[in-house]
Amino acid sequence: MILNNLKNFTNVFKNRPILCNYYVTYRCNARCVFCDFWQREDYKHSQDAGLKEVIRNLQDLRRMGVIFVDFTGGEPLLNKDLPQMLKEAKRLGFITSVTTNTILYPGRAQQLKGLVDILHFSLDSLNPKRLNTLRGVPVFERLMESIDLALSLGEKPDLLFTVTAQNAKEMPQLVTFAQKRKLLLVTNPVFSYFGNTGISESALKYIEIFQNASYVYVNRAYHHFIRSGGNQRGNPRCRGVSSTVVISPQNELLLPCFHHRSQTIPIGTSLPEALNSKQRREALKNQGRYSFCQNCTINCYFDPSFLYKRDPYFYLSVWPKLKYEFEKTFQRTIRTE
Repeated sequence: MILNNLKNFTNVFKNRPILCNYYVTYRCNARCVFCDFWQREDYKHSQDAGLKEVIRNLQDLRRMGVIFVDFTGGEPLLNKDLPQMLKEAKRLGFITSVTTNTILYPGRAQQLKGLVDILHFSLDSLNPKRLNTLRGVPVFERLMESIDLALSLGEKPDLLFTVTAQNAKEMPQLVTFAQKRKLLLVTNPVFSYFGNTGISESALKYIEIFQNASYVYVNRAYHHFIRSGGNQRGNPRCRGVSSTVVISPQNELLLPCFHHRSQTIPIGTSLPEALNSKQRREALKNQGRYSFCQNCTINCYFDPSFLYKRDPYFYLSVWPKLKYEFEKTFQRTIRTE
């Protein structure tokens, strides 16, 4: 999947974006302890992204050389037009991704079949009580149902494990669970954002015990980055503005990133105009240098950022991605033939 698109990675060398984080809704039907979406009153009744404007923006993004589109939220399955958005993205040749808490997945699985290249199911514990507590809603049974349903449809969902101090010790059970189903367990160390506590050193070390296990994805570059204190304004590693186009449900370009957006530029009918604006040029110049950038470890932006400079982070990030690609595509295919 990714290897087949290597020729399209020329945007990295041109300092242009390869990824779009497209927020198709800010609404969410979970109450996760490590997220604040559900706590914000302005999100609860906010407008979802419209199909017409999404299609227009996707066409512009493709012309610009963007490779990946992550349809995100909130809970993206709450947007009724998500299947049509994904169909257009696939028609245009994008690599698509969706992360879901799976509450709505059983009812929408047939509509989504074959449209999501990187489908993430949030799985933070195999203990029903603990998972339901972390997610704030009774989701465990629906998640197990969704995994079985996805497999029956020929889908290969990744199991996205948001690792905290409270659930890190569940790695062995989760690894076994993933391996039995030949599904990737993607470790996602929790980051500090709205006052919550980031990942601990002991939890990082414990995750790394399993980094060479089959069907386990551990981003070594990101771990090293966390240990180094995150982004440093004097020598910024963030390339969030260069690498990523962030679009809101209200059809706005968010700068410099979603989590610390200080500017919103209405896109209207021309995404290229918004991207060529004075505000974005300023954001490009200042990426990683804002006051809120100091010690930032928000993985949404650093994972693509690591590709934009040939340094230890670049090389540390390459091997896990190749391992992911092999186990996602080739190894699973070989074992099922």
